[in-house]
Amino acid sequence: MTTRMPVEDRRAQLVEAALAVAASEGIGAATVRRVAEEAGVALGVVHYCFADKDELFAALATRIVDELARAGSEGLAFDGATDLAGALHAAVAALWDTIEVTRGAQLLTYEITTHALRDPDLHAVARRQYEVSHAAAASLLALAADASGAAWVRPLDDVAGEALAFVDGVTLRWLVDGDSAAARARLDGFAAYLATQAKAGRRRARQRAAS
Repeated sequence: MTTRMPVEDRRAQLVEAALAVAASEGIGAATVRRVAEEAGVALGVVHYCFADKDELFAALATRIVDELARAGSEGLAFDGATDLAGALHAAVAALWDTIEVTRGAQLLTYEITTHALRDPDLHAVARRQYEVSHAAAASLLALAADASGAAWVRPLDDVAGEALAFVDGVTLRWLVDGDSAAARARLDGFAAYLATQAKAGRRRARQRAAS
């Protein structure tokens, strides 16, 4: 007998079940029936919580994107960086650490994108993926510049878009070849390039100490 719980809690449980199925078996396997089996609930429970598979799919995509964006922004420490280049190297190192331990979720984001783009009703899901990722990249770049006292010489949105496209490509190639060392080297090189797109400045801590 299915345990009763608030609808929002049940939806969250079903999204977690969908994530477990999709990450291990692929997005195509995340059918309503398979998700119900994974969650240990009756098929009717899924239909009660979600109008159809597309609504469940959209909720799954939102869950993954939000979690990856949150994970990528946690644990960033710029205290040891003396300039923007150092801050960016610290940022890409932390970012790659997150990517490496979430291979299944990374692969799933690409599956979600292509699946959503094939269905006009789901295009908004793909757009949200990139809107959230772009905002996270812009926030990280702004923090790095602020920590080092630097200023971007190009619009932050442009730099963030370029960074997101590069990280996207590096991640996809890593999913194919599994060469983590090469991926880290590419990201380090890109971090060095990004540092040339800003005016250097002194760290805020040093400015305060001098005042």
